[in-house]
Amino acid sequence: MTVVVVLLIALVVVLIMTVTVVFARQPASGTGRVSRYRRRARAAPRFRLERRSQHRYVLHNDGGLPAYDVRLDTGDLTVTEGETHLREFGPRHAEHYLLIQPMYGRVSDLVVHWHLRPGDDAEQVTPLPLDIESASEGQDA
Repeated sequence: MTVVVVLLIALVVVLIMTVTVVFARQPASGTGRVSRYRRRARAAPRFRLERRSQHRYVLHNDGGLPAYDVRLDTGDLTVTEGETHLREFGPRHAEHYLLIQPMYGRVSDLVVHWHLRPGDDAEQVTPLPLDIESASEGQDA
């Protein structure tokens, strides 16, 4: 009889430990949603403008997803090389530009307008500084 009681107590202890281990491995309520959001944010298009010389720039998509209907608002800059409207700008893609400042002043930033999905009405806007002070005025294009 005592052997049966000891076996029952051992079985209950093993059962309690199993339930504890299973629930300890599950994420807390809402944590899964946060991690999905972080993955989506890391994967979303991330634009970066790199200055190569006085007038040469490279626009990068460092994100993990493509951007659609991408339009580059250059203001009064003269764009002599590079497309300012792209149907799709893929991840890890780069677009090269030759941008000339206007005679009467300085443009200090570009604005990238884009969408997460083709035909999506929600337009995303990313302003990018031109970094007009980093290259010397005498440097070649």
